Formats: sequence, C-alpha cells, structure tokens
Amino acid sequence: MKKIIKTITIGIAVIIGLVLIARPALSLYGGCCAYFDKKAFLAKHEFEDFSQFKNVSLFIRGGDNERNPIICVDAPHLVRDTSKVGFYVVILDKKTDQVKKAKWMTEYDVEADTLQLQQLAQTFMRYRIPRLDVDTTGNVFVYVKDIETLALVGFANENELQKRNKETKWINIKSN
Repeated sequence: MKKIIKTITIGIAVIIGLVLIARPALSLYGGCCAYFDKKAFLAKHEFEDFSQFKNVSLFIRGGDNERNPIICVDAPHLVRDTSKVGFYVVILDKKTDQVKKAKWMTEYDVEADTLQLQQLAQTFMRYRIPRLDVDTTGNVFVYVKDIETLALVGFANENELQKRNKETKWINIKSN
C-alpha cells in the first residue's frame, strides 16, 4: 500500500512540476499569437500595407526570464556590410512593446539601421503572430499557429500567384 501511495505522490509531483514549467511558455505563446484562426487575421489585416516589411523576416524566438518576447529580425537590405550576417534580436516589453534590449547575434558589430530594425519588431508585435516573411517581390507569408506552419500568403500580383502555383497548389480563401 505504501508503494502505491508513494508512486501516486511522485506522479502528482511530476505533473505539478510539468504544469509549472510549461505554464510560462504557454502564456507567452498564447499572448503573442492570438490569431490561430486564419480568417480572423485576414478580417483584421486584409487591406494592410506590408511594404515596410519588404525583404524582411521576423519571428518570435521565445521569451526572456520575465516572459518578454524575443524577436529575431532578418533584413539584409538594412545591413550595410553584407559579409556580416546574422539575426538582430530585439526584446520588447510585453506590456508596452517598448525596446528593452537589442543586439546582433554575431560575434562582431554589424553596421546597419538598428533603429529601423527595432521599429519593424515593434510593428510586427501588433499583428500578434509568431512569424511574418515578406520577400523582395512583396509576397506576404503569414504564420498564425507557429513559426513553421504557413497559414496565409498574400501574393504581390497575379504573375506571382501563377508562378507560385507551379510549386504548390494554393487555396483562395478570399479574393479581392
């Protein structure tokens, strides 16, 4: 009987430990990624101008010890010395979206427009999605569930849609 009680007690302690460890991560993810529904995101941002993100990729890497979002920004056109590559990391205050800390994920300093990189991260957080990519043509790739699952694509023009249809069959959820 003591062995059963001990096993149950250890099981409960393990479950409580997992909940306490997983809760902050789930809270950060839930707080930053409110649009699990593609149509909800589309309804709110259908006519959004994403041109400021042209040739930019942003994603939420996680959170710091205070659960402030850590955003990785890749914007090669804002880097003056393209031989030095790496992500620019911005930590934003979870309540105000103000920059708490920003730095390059490289061993060396990179000459770039860091103020604009920080502003892009702040604007990105308003969408409350885990990842946003806009290519050099202006095609918008929106990830609403996680940083790996592509949910929505806004093509820059009909030619881009036709070109991309050769790669993947796209489903039109709303036409303009």
